[in-house]
Amino acid sequence: MLAWSVRISGLLAFTAAAALAVWTAGLANGVPLPAPGLTELAWVVGGLVWLRVLALWAWWFDEEYGWLPTRPERPVSLTKGGRPGPLRRLADREYESTAWVFLRQSAVWALVVMAIAAMNVLGSSHGSPYVRSLLQAGAAYTTATVAEVSDVDEVRNGDEELVGYHTTLVVTTPQGSRVRSDTAFTPHRPEPGDQVRILWAPTAPELGGLVGTDEPLDRYLKRDWGPTLRGVGPAALALLLVLTCMLPTAVGAEADGLQEQAWSPFAQTVHAAAITAVLAAVLPYLTGTLDYGYLGLAAVGLLALYIAMPVRALMA
Repeated sequence: MLAWSVRISGLLAFTAAAALAVWTAGLANGVPLPAPGLTELAWVVGGLVWLRVLALWAWWFDEEYGWLPTRPERPVSLTKGGRPGPLRRLADREYESTAWVFLRQSAVWALVVMAIAAMNVLGSSHGSPYVRSLLQAGAAYTTATVAEVSDVDEVRNGDEELVGYHTTLVVTTPQGSRVRSDTAFTPHRPEPGDQVRILWAPTAPELGGLVGTDEPLDRYLKRDWGPTLRGVGPAALALLLVLTCMLPTAVGAEADGLQEQAWSPFAQTVHAAAITAVLAAVLPYLTGTLDYGYLGLAAVGLLALYIAMPVRALMA
């Protein structure tokens, strides 16, 4: 019964984590946060991960010390002399076939890849407090007319080629509002009367606006769910690391080594702590409070953890 508790809680944790990763990876750029349901789902993932760890420890103590009043007989491995340890006995059970172990491992790696994509989407889509303030005020993307130009600075690339201008602009919108943009970027030196595209809030023109950046500003107004290049790029890199680092070591470790790692309460407690740290880094983004600098570290740590798992199994 305890073994099934481990399996069921693990399946639920995986399903919830997959839903969270896929949902987050397809978030629209600049979607107002907190996004309903995402924060709650993150807490559910954390709770289920630790529920599996507790079930693992209960199962392990039962196997080692027989603390439950009654227990069915466990099959004994014939591959080694004497009574094998609980992890080896579990690995010998017919339910845990070699194909199942590698299928489960592949599913976990796929989830890691999706999680990397989701974290990059969060970090890149919601990295500007100023953009968030415009979105919260009801942003619009409008063609406006330049009324005033000041603080003109040339922008050059590494080869000292002129690529554009940073300026302070005051523009007039079709609604008649005058909006200031302190960090405007244009490929050509702006002059009064020029037409520019500006992201601003019609209900709060005093907030100013954004004119030109190195990315399309209208992306912040799109609200449809769907995969984006911001998620696909890091996911491709993570997949490459899986294929070059994790897969060869997993094959070398063989199914029984991976099985013991997956059912080791010691190893899985470390994994649960690492996953909790990742969720702690993600939660500020999901809630909209944003704590800069931790998503990248969390992504690297997550990859390192799941690279280390087959390496540890190989060395065991």
